Amino acid sequence: METTAYANDFVVGRDLGPVGRLVRVLAGLLNLLAALSILSFMRPVTAADLALVGLAAVVTAVAYTIVVAVLGQPLLARIDPWLAALLLVLPLAVLFLLPFVPDWITVGAFLFIAVSQFVQAAIGYGGCEIVGVPTLILRKRYTIYCALNSADVVERWLQARPRWAKWLVGLLAFALTMALGGAAEMIGKAAGFFAAYLVFLLIGFAVNRIVLSRSRAAAVIG
Repeated sequence: METTAYANDFVVGRDLGPVGRLVRVLAGLLNLLAALSILSFMRPVTAADLALVGLAAVVTAVAYTIVVAVLGQPLLARIDPWLAALLLVLPLAVLFLLPFVPDWITVGAFLFIAVSQFVQAAIGYGGCEIVGVPTLILRKRYTIYCALNSADVVERWLQARPRWAKWLVGLLAFALTMALGGAAEMIGKAAGFFAAYLVFLLIGFAVNRIVLSRSRAAAVIG
């Protein structure tokens, strides 16, 4: 699942096509707007507040880069891509689920995710959005699934179709994913979104295990 060079074969959860790149840019803009929206309520916003936001984003980036560097080959390259995503998203989800988390930490986390998604679009990495910056720094790619892979699956599925069909259906898949995430966030704010994200990853992991088990059983019988 790991490669140090950009592979020619398109792999969902690792590579991006043109639609996938645009989807990451759009998602990055949405997360950037979320950060700015929260920041707008932190009035008056001081230079110290902005410094703390930047510090939170940098610390998050450094922390995830260290995690990927240490656990990449021994763990992330060997386990189920759904489980890898779950392990990586869980710390941020816990952060948002905790009460009384300072706003500057929340804004910094959203800023990190936005920058990471812009990086994904630039380098064509289609794994979990949290791993975008570590992938750029470490130059190693791991197959790690995320919610935005729905657009990548559609783009791959429609590879032989007209270009307009890939763009249209891929962007519709992105819009549906964002709508579901937005609904979860409206119900439970940021905590609701990340809680729904964890449930999504758990379901993906469970379904993948069932499919693999049935495939192995069919291979044994055959």
